[in-house]
Amino acid sequence: MAKIAIFAAPQPSPINTVSLRAIGGTSPEPPQWLVKGILPRTGVALLSGQYAAGKTFVGADLCLSLVFDREFLGRRVRSGGVLWIAAEGGGEIDSRVEAAREGKFQDGHAGAIPFFVAEPPAGLSQHNIIIWLENAVAEASWECADKFGTNLRLVVIDTLAACFNITDENDNAEAARLMKELARVGNAGGVLVMPIAHHGKNAETGVRGASAYGAGADAILSVLGVTDPLSGRTSKRSLALTKSRRGGTGSLGSFEVRSHVLGLDEDGDPMTAGYIEFLESREEAAPQQPAKPKSKVPRDFTEAFDEALSDHGKDYAIPNGPTVNAVHVTEVRNNFMRRYINGNPEKTDSAKYKAFERALDTARGEGMISGVSLSRNNALIWSIRE
Repeated sequence: MAKIAIFAAPQPSPINTVSLRAIGGTSPEPPQWLVKGILPRTGVALLSGQYAAGKTFVGADLCLSLVFDREFLGRRVRSGGVLWIAAEGGGEIDSRVEAAREGKFQDGHAGAIPFFVAEPPAGLSQHNIIIWLENAVAEASWECADKFGTNLRLVVIDTLAACFNITDENDNAEAARLMKELARVGNAGGVLVMPIAHHGKNAETGVRGASAYGAGADAILSVLGVTDPLSGRTSKRSLALTKSRRGGTGSLGSFEVRSHVLGLDEDGDPMTAGYIEFLESREEAAPQQPAKPKSKVPRDFTEAFDEALSDHGKDYAIPNGPTVNAVHVTEVRNNFMRRYINGNPEKTDSAKYKAFERALDTARGEGMISGVSLSRNNALIWSIRE
């Protein structure tokens, strides 16, 4: 009798299986919020800001709003416990929380609250820190339920760079992997993971480093302020929602950091810590002026133009415009060629002329000069620099 071979039925390949869903078949589910209209219930968000603008103060205020079920900036919150990962300045958060409890939330110091602090072990790889973070979230979730009868809602990481030992903040691949892992931890744990990050030198640049940090976040809260470089004092502090996958963005309001006396030290001097109060005025902090991009106009051209304008410049009335101090482009070219020859003796005349034309086009493109053609081989040019 012939043997019959029996093979298992082939499994359909994912690339050959397409599942379609028609929009309108069911009602869309309402978004789930941690802070209504501002922060999603789960996932990953960033709390970023300039140096000394008040990021930690804002983070502590948000945490206590959840713990005490108070509105945050007039928005409803999903109350519950919080976990603060203190990778940087771990001792400061305790005093700031106590100052806010006494000075703002005034809970009467009714004992312990579901506000947990954990410090990550030193020397771990990013992979192992993620595993440690998952364990910390699980432990804090258990403590919230067992001791306080509530759910863990928020995990703040202070700061992103310090916790994960980031060596190259501009590495987009590393940033994308890390943000994806943090989103996974948040969604799996039913919490919002919110690392604290720094802005670049200018407020307009947003989160410092790779663009993947901002791209991977579900929302970004930006803390702004104007800091005097001499005194170090910061004023015009404000908070803005600069990214949201689920709603609008914009200024959320301005705030002040207020000092509160916690007690006396061993010498009898007052021990103080700060907390924030949001102001009714929604005046937004004036962003720092962005740095001007470095000019690509060759130095030889700039010096040649300035010298020609000084030696041969004449008043020229622009048609329907003002009178300017202009110079024939040939004078600038002669000065440029002389400098170019001194610096590059091996260059041919053709190469020198081409270099001048490139410099002239660059200067026009950057808005350094303007001009008018007088003939086929000559023109007047003048400066329009500030």
